[in-house]
Amino acid sequence: MKIITSIAEMKRVSGGLKKYSRSVSFIPTMGKLHEGHIKLIEEGKKYGEAIVSIFVNPMQFAPDEDYDSYPRDYERDIEILKNLGIKYLFYPTADIVENSATFVINPEYSDRLCGLFRTDHFRGVLTIVMKLFCIITPNFAFFGLKDYQQYVLIKKAAEDFFLDVKVIPVKTVREKCGLAMSSRNAYFNDYDRGIAGNFYKALKETVDLFNAGEKLGENLVFFAIKKLIKNGFKVDYVKITDKDLNIKEQSVRNGDIMLSAVEFKGVRLIDNIFFETLLKK
Repeated sequence: MKIITSIAEMKRVSGGLKKYSRSVSFIPTMGKLHEGHIKLIEEGKKYGEAIVSIFVNPMQFAPDEDYDSYPRDYERDIEILKNLGIKYLFYPTADIVENSATFVINPEYSDRLCGLFRTDHFRGVLTIVMKLFCIITPNFAFFGLKDYQQYVLIKKAAEDFFLDVKVIPVKTVREKCGLAMSSRNAYFNDYDRGIAGNFYKALKETVDLFNAGEKLGENLVFFAIKKLIKNGFKVDYVKITDKDLNIKEQSVRNGDIMLSAVEFKGVRLIDNIFFETLLKK
C-alpha cells in the first residue's frame, strides 16, 4: 500500500488512474477505523479503485471539543487497510488546512439540527471535504448515513459546484447492542456501550408507534424524548424531517426521518431512523 502525504503526489496518482480509464472511489475518514468504515470501503471497491484518506480535521472541532483526545490508532488502521487490499492511503499533513482563507458554508442547511449545537462544525467539514474532492477528483465518494445531515450537505455542495463526483450513501453499521458504529464508541467500557444501545432502541420504538397509527410529528418527537430521558440520555434534539432536512411537525409519512443527538457519559452521540410502514404478509 502506498501512503501519500503530499497534495501534489496525490493529484498525480489520482490523475494517473483516471488517465488510464480507472474510476476512482474515495472514502474520507478520520481514522480509528471500525466496521462502519470497512463497509464504506467495501462499497467503494465495487465502483473503482478505492482511495482512503485519514485526517482528523481540526476545523470541525470547537475549542471545547475532543480534537486532542479524539481516538487515533494509525498503525492498526494501516493493517486494516492492507488487509482490505487498499493500494492508496492519503494521509495529508497540516498543509491541507494551513493558510485557509476561503471556506465552504451552507447556512440554510448547516444552521439546524447539529449545527445549532456545534457552531462552524459543518463549515469545517464542508471546507475540508471540498479540498479533498479537489485534490483527488474522485468519480464516487462514500459517506455513512449515520451522519445524515453531513451526507446531505456534502451531496448538495458537490451538486452546487458542478463536481463530477457522485456522493453515495451507505447504510449505518451497528454494534450488537444497536449503537451506531463510531470512533467515539472507544470512550465507552463494555457495560456503558450496552446501555448506549438504548439510544437506537428508543428511535425504533418511535417507529413502532408510527406503524401503530400515530402520524403526528410532535407526538412522535415527544414520545422519543421521554424514552431517551428515561434511559439516562441528555437530549440535544429530536427532530423529524423529510429527506431534504425540512422539519416535519405535523403529518409524518413513509420516507421521513427522525434525527437525534444526545449525550451519554460525556460522549455526544448522533443517530437517525427512517419511518417505514411495515407491510403485513
